[in-house]
Amino acid sequence: MNKLARITSALAALVVLGAAAAPAAAAARETPAAAAKAPHHGRGKGRPQFPQDAASFSKRVDAKIAKQRAKVEAKMQKGGVPDARRAEIRKALDDAQARVRAAVDRAAKDGVITQDEAKQVRKLAREARRAIAEQLGLGKKHEKKAKREKGKGRRIVVPVT
Repeated sequence: MNKLARITSALAALVVLGAAAAPAAAAARETPAAAAKAPHHGRGKGRPQFPQDAASFSKRVDAKIAKQRAKVEAKMQKGGVPDARRAEIRKALDDAQARVRAAVDRAAKDGVITQDEAKQVRKLAREARRAIAEQLGLGKKHEKKAKREKGKGRRIVVPVT
């Protein structure tokens, strides 16, 4: 009798597992369409897939440009930057952002952005940020910090034990 009870419980468990697996199998069939719409949960913030539609890439770049402008404005407000200096910074920022937008427009001529085109736009944007920092003298702080960390040229004496 004990053997019959074990067989019955094993069969009941298989039936329950089979019933639970059926919806999972149906969901597995739907995953390609759902995965295309679902956000990416891996490295980075929803890394874009390439080739990408030019409109969505342009929208993403515009959002990053707006975020950069907001950060610069907030830092100028917090730092109490004089109006003349603010105008100079805004002009440099406008020029750099115009170059990035022009690169996006060149890449988007065919309506599709490839990964290589996106890398070129990203490289240009980084170079533009560095040029702004150099032009406005913002990189000096980092140079001073690097010199401090480099050391004074003193030897470190290690006692021999």
